[in-house]
Amino acid sequence: MNRTKLLSGAVVGLVVLWSAVSVAELFLTTLSVGPHVRPAAVTVAFVGVVLLLGAAVGARGWRWLDNPEAYW
Repeated sequence: MNRTKLLSGAVVGLVVLWSAVSVAELFLTTLSVGPHVRPAAVTVAFVGVVLLLGAAVGARGWRWLDNPEAYW
């Protein structure tokens, strides 16, 4: 049980790190120069909103979100 929880935490940490580096690379390459800045920014914002809405819709309720151990 503890190994599974540790592995899950490690995978989540890697995904968070990967996402942070990806956003930094996206900003440096796509969102800083060129004609595609606005469409790229709108797309990134849209994906972020969709992810947040998906998490909110998939939640079982506010009490469920208040208990992170039950969430995962």
